[in-house]
Amino acid sequence: MSTNGKITIISGGTATNELVPLFNKLSSNVSYILPISDNGGSTSEIIRFIGGPAIGDIRSRLTRLIPDHQESLRKLLSFRLSSNPQVAKNQWYDIVDGSHELWTSINPATREIFRAFFVHLHVELLKRSKYGSSKKQFRYELANVGNLFLTGARLFIGSLDSAIELFCRLTEINSQTEVLPCINTNFTYHISALLENGLIITGQSQISHPSETHHPRNKAVDSSYPPPIAHTRPSTPTDHMRRTSYFGTPSIDGGFSLDIPINEVAMEQAKHIESYASSDDDDAEESGNVPQYTHPELKKSQLHFNKSENIEPLLSPIKRIFYISPYGEEICPIAHAKVVSTISSTETLIYSIGSLMTSIVPVIILRGIGRAIAMDSATQKKKRILLLNGCLDRETFGMKAVDFVRVIVQSAIYSQDSSKKDAMVDDLDWDKYITHLVFMNEPKLEVDINFLAQRGIKCIEVKKLVGTDYFDLDDLYYVLKGVISM
Repeated sequence: MSTNGKITIISGGTATNELVPLFNKLSSNVSYILPISDNGGSTSEIIRFIGGPAIGDIRSRLTRLIPDHQESLRKLLSFRLSSNPQVAKNQWYDIVDGSHELWTSINPATREIFRAFFVHLHVELLKRSKYGSSKKQFRYELANVGNLFLTGARLFIGSLDSAIELFCRLTEINSQTEVLPCINTNFTYHISALLENGLIITGQSQISHPSETHHPRNKAVDSSYPPPIAHTRPSTPTDHMRRTSYFGTPSIDGGFSLDIPINEVAMEQAKHIESYASSDDDDAEESGNVPQYTHPELKKSQLHFNKSENIEPLLSPIKRIFYISPYGEEICPIAHAKVVSTISSTETLIYSIGSLMTSIVPVIILRGIGRAIAMDSATQKKKRILLLNGCLDRETFGMKAVDFVRVIVQSAIYSQDSSKKDAMVDDLDWDKYITHLVFMNEPKLEVDINFLAQRGIKCIEVKKLVGTDYFDLDDLYYVLKGVISM
């Protein structure tokens, strides 16, 4: 039986989708906050050709929330075009002109509403296409129809928030359920990972599930990926394009390199900075929300990204995650005002399962989020629950439960003061950011219950499905219900 207590979930897309029925059962008032930095899969092609925020995780959550009586719309908006380029293009044309079999069970009036936005996007794709140039052709293979609808609606209305609202209204998603992008924007945001050994990997997909063709051990391509960058980036962007701080940047080991370009970004900027305004190159023209200059690593296609479990761990643990401008400089974006308000006022905040570094952290490090997490009401302390993953991944290899908690606390501190990106957090009140840690029995991650208890964090064990690394959802429901009702 659900309650009316407000629950807010910070998560990525795929992993948490399996928990959506559980969250809906816990409360009739649920908000999902999702990152907009995933540059993998079909989202990467939309970003390349159209620009705008990454919407794959948002679409994934929205389609999961579509009620059963709208199954025909769920099938349409979950449909992925063929991996064969020509077949995919034909499928898209059939969807646009209304002849595809997916339309058969959909009310004609509803079909025409959806088609209007598909047609709008299709016209935009044709306008941006250039015959004979592969760089100026949209790749339809593996495109998700829901992503294409959200893109068409965003372009037409001019707002991602409004496009999401339209999606919810047309599919009759529960009006008390919110799906919120962590940043309110029409532009693309990317993240980078600074590793402990000084390397920087740029792009969420490259960090978490890189295309196999760009794997550092793949001999068929340049073996220097990730690029061997020995200098950290400045904490804030500079105020002029000429002063990027890629010249004379202090190195991690304390040295100083004066007026020497230290990576490919600086070299490209030095080469092209004078020609931006007068360039006649079509590929350099700004088109819609696509910036004139893009970091070279972000130009590498991630359409055929790899989410297999066989990806090797990173060359070194991740020291921290940060947002970057198209030039590769560190920036500190402001969180969506509605997201800040939602987290501030929620009764229960849940950091859900999934990618810690590329799904949870990109939300927490936004300006305004750390303070909102730490805020309690005058009458009740907010429950802040971390659902610990059942196993480690490429991003978290070698980490323990305490490390997960420490990353979240440090990210929240960075959100409040970006100059404290390397701050030691062991002396802080961890329970301002996490009050409960829920983990599976026989965990693959070491859980130091006594140490966390000393930091004010209560650890609760939940059964897992036999032979898997998944929570037993029935047991998880009763545990969460007990915590929330305390």
